[in-house]
Amino acid sequence: MKEIPNLEIAEEIYRRHEEIISNISRESVDVYLWLRDEYKKGNIKNNTVFQFVFRSYYRLDRAGLGKKLKKRYFELLDAKEDNLEFILNELHKIPRERGDNTVQFSFATKLLHTIDNSKPIFDDEVSVVIHKKVAGKNKERIESARKIYAYLENFYSEFIGNVKIQKVIKKFKSKFDIDAKRISEQKILDFLIWSLGKLKKD
Repeated sequence: MKEIPNLEIAEEIYRRHEEIISNISRESVDVYLWLRDEYKKGNIKNNTVFQFVFRSYYRLDRAGLGKKLKKRYFELLDAKEDNLEFILNELHKIPRERGDNTVQFSFATKLLHTIDNSKPIFDDEVSVVIHKKVAGKNKERIESARKIYAYLENFYSEFIGNVKIQKVIKKFKSKFDIDAKRISEQKILDFLIWSLGKLKKD
C-alpha cells in the first residue's frame, strides 16, 4: 500500500477537523473514560461489568474469539502485560471459535493502551489513514504487526508535536470538556484518526 506522508495526514485532519470531531460521539468518549477509571481500580479478572463493557466497546465479541481466548486476554490485561510480541504469541496459541489460530493485533494494541494510555491503538480505521496492514502468514504476521506498531508509535510521537494537530486537540478537549489529567493527547489523536478513517470508509 502507498504510504501517505505524515504532514499530508496532519493537514487533512486540520482541514476537516470540524467534520472529524462531530463524528465522535459523547457516549464513545464517556465510555472510554469509564473504562480507563475502572481499570485503575484493579482486579480486572473478577470485574465482569468491566469485561462486558470493554468487550462491547472494543468489539471483542464480534470477532468470534471464544471464551478461552477472551479469558486469556483479560488475564494478560489484569497482569499489565506490556510486551506486544508476548501478547500476540499468547493469543495466537488459542484457537478462535472456528478453530483457527490468529494474530489479534488490533485487540493487543487496545490491551496495551488500557495499561498505558500513551500507547497507540491500531484498527481498520487507523489502517485506512496510515495505509498499513498486517501481512504474511501465521507467525510472519506477528513480525509484521511489530513493525507496524513501531511505525505507529513514531507516527503518534511526531503528530503530537504538530502545531495544527495541537489546535485540533484543543478543540476536542473544549467540545468534550476534558482536561489533560483525564485523557492523554495520544488517545485524543486516536479518536481523531479513527474518526477520519471511518469517514474515509463510509
